[in-house]
Amino acid sequence: MADEKDIEALIDDLSGELKPVELLAHPFLRVTPWIIIAFAYLAGVIHFLGLRMDLGDKLHEAPFVFELGLAGFIAVTGAYCAGWLSIPDSRGQKWLVIIPSTMFAVFMFWIACKTASEGFLLPEMHWHHCFSDALLMGFVPIATLSMLVRRGATTNPGWLAFMSILSVGALGWLALRITCGDDSAGHTMIFHFLPFVLFAAMLGALARRLYRW
Repeated sequence: MADEKDIEALIDDLSGELKPVELLAHPFLRVTPWIIIAFAYLAGVIHFLGLRMDLGDKLHEAPFVFELGLAGFIAVTGAYCAGWLSIPDSRGQKWLVIIPSTMFAVFMFWIACKTASEGFLLPEMHWHHCFSDALLMGFVPIATLSMLVRRGATTNPGWLAFMSILSVGALGWLALRITCGDDSAGHTMIFHFLPFVLFAAMLGALARRLYRW
């Protein structure tokens, strides 16, 4: 009898500490508002910085449109994958990471082909305004996306960090291609791509602490 009373007392103690748990909404419903807000934010930044002078002509070039479309697709699918990965079992759909990862491989192959055909000339190293623009375009989206997915309890912090920076980096690349008129391989790799590589390095280093339960 004493043992039974002890067990009942233990159960009462444990149940007395229980608190209501707020269920997470479906990843699609959680991430979609972020995508809308992120695109709206970047539209505001682009308006503030101004469009590249030759944008009208560039939009008639299939390679340029393909690059923008590919970056936009990576940004959207990467964000949704981050939403799924923020849930411990990814709702049984961890395979979704294949989509943005494959598109990123296509993007890198595309950039490599462009660099090989056009040549790579290292630009003069200084603080270029595109570097500042990239930081402006990337900081708010990555901060808000990180806060969003932290509400979950990921068991894949590395993949979650990669998908997050992939989404934000693709958004930033798209925006920079619309505002900057320098298409040279050296300029785009150093001043467009490198800032997001630095974001990725920092987020990757902090992933386990940032996304811990």
